[in-house]
This record gives sequence, C-alpha cells and structure tokens, in this order.
Amino acid sequence: MLKSVLRVALVGALCLGGVQAKGEGDQYFSMGKKAFEHKDYYKALEYLQKAADMGNVAAYSMLGGMYFNGEGVGKDYQKALEYSQKAAKAGVAEAYFNLGVMYYQGKGVVIDYQKALAYYKKAADMGNAEACYDLGVMYEKGEGVAKDLQKSEEYFKKACELGYKNACE
Repeated sequence: MLKSVLRVALVGALCLGGVQAKGEGDQYFSMGKKAFEHKDYYKALEYLQKAADMGNVAAYSMLGGMYFNGEGVGKDYQKALEYSQKAAKAGVAEAYFNLGVMYYQGKGVVIDYQKALAYYKKAADMGNAEACYDLGVMYEKGEGVAKDLQKSEEYFKKACELGYKNACE
C-alpha cells in the first residue's frame, strides 16, 4: 500500500514539475519577446534560450528568426534551421514560414522551390500572411510550380485579408 502511495506521489510530483517548467518556460518566453520588441537582443537571447531549454516551441521559432536575421547574434543559418525545424515539428506557423524562406533563398540549405512551396503552404494554411504573399510570388513567377496568375492573385488576396499590406497594392 505504501509503495502505491509513494508511486502516486512520485508521478504527481513529476507531472506538477512539468507544469511548473512549462509555466516558467512561458514566462521566460514572454520576457524574451518583450526584450526583443525593445531591441534588447542580449536579454532576449538569454530569456528565449531559457524558454527553449524548457521546451517552449514559440521560443524555438523566435530563436530561429534571430539567428536567420542576425538579431543580437551573428547570422547562423544552421542554428536558424535547427530551431525552425524544432518549432515546425510542434506546428508553429511562423517556423514553417521561416523554413520556406530558407529553402526559397538558399540560406543554410540548397535552394529547393518544392520544399519552399510545401513549407509556405503549411504556414499559409495556418493563417500566415507572409507565406500567402510568397506563394503568390511563386505562382506569379512560376517558381517550383506552373505559372498560374489566377492562383497567384488568390494568394495575394488572402495575404491582404490577413493584414499583409504589401499584398494589398
């Protein structure tokens, strides 16, 4: 009986520890995002790294963007790829978009319009306006797909509706 009680207590403690770590990860992410918005990239990196270490998938995505753009860190496309892939595996739309950009531009990977298209479509299906815009460009130019001006216009319209102003012009 005592073993059963101890086992239940141990499982409960482990579960609560996971909840606490998630809560802390969310707090670190919020602090990192705020520091990033204030262009305090050193603090942003510190907090986002702590959040990522606790499994915060939004932090993976932001870190991927920071390494891709060289914001507060040296540009490192391999780290950008690594963090973006982790976030994408967890279903983060921004990460799918970031991977699309990397494959479209050949940053840290070989240019692959088919992969870019697939990642952009995943992000667009999740409501990412920039991915919709980039899909519009790909269909307009016939990059990785047959040129299709009607489909291009549909993606531009969707991007505009989602708030991407460049698509509204």
